Amino acid sequence: MPDFQKYKMKTRLLLVLLVFFGWACKEKPDKVKPKVEEAKKPSKAIIKVSPTIKELAKFADLPLTDATDINELILFREIDINGVVTEIDDDRAVALYKKMTKRGAAISFPIFEIKNNDTAIIPLQGVGFGGAIWAKVLIDRNTLEIKKIAFEHKAESDDYGGAMTQTSFENQFIGKKINLEEKTFWLQKAIEKSNDDGHLIDGISGATVTNEGIVEMLNVGLQRYRNYLQE
Repeated sequence: MPDFQKYKMKTRLLLVLLVFFGWACKEKPDKVKPKVEEAKKPSKAIIKVSPTIKELAKFADLPLTDATDINELILFREIDINGVVTEIDDDRAVALYKKMTKRGAAISFPIFEIKNNDTAIIPLQGVGFGGAIWAKVLIDRNTLEIKKIAFEHKAESDDYGGAMTQTSFENQFIGKKINLEEKTFWLQKAIEKSNDDGHLIDGISGATVTNEGIVEMLNVGLQRYRNYLQE
């Protein structure tokens, strides 16, 4: 084959290769970027409800489970010895409540305001014969009527002061309206009811000190919430 023809064939072959590679480069798609998975939104953590909050929710007949957002049921507030009311979180409210179950005067008091109705749980602190006594009071914030009450104690005798936890004793306070300016409750003694502006209470037999401690706790303790209940 003449050199000219060989040269011609090589030239054609080279042109074909150049066209092929040029077309291949043109048609090659852009490098596909790896698909980035959308970040999964973290699921809302279920915060376990403390035993104290469960106790209070049960007292107020609230539908509470471990999956319940307690802030949807209760507004947590605090009132100090000067009557200033502020909003707090549930941890602070529980800490204040626990402090009130111990001997030693508290200087701030928790409020467990039930949302979507007019009631609130207000704890009271007192001293009986054997030591610390306390109470949970479910009160209508509009009428100041006691809707429910539960007494507790540290070391009152089961035969005497410990009877404060009995339903028959607690029922004396249900339905009573409190007085924020004067004493609400008086022990039944040798006095005429007509001379008494408050509610007479039959004390626990043989538990004079405990009876007086309970009445003092109610009269003084309820008045500590005056500014809140008069909002």
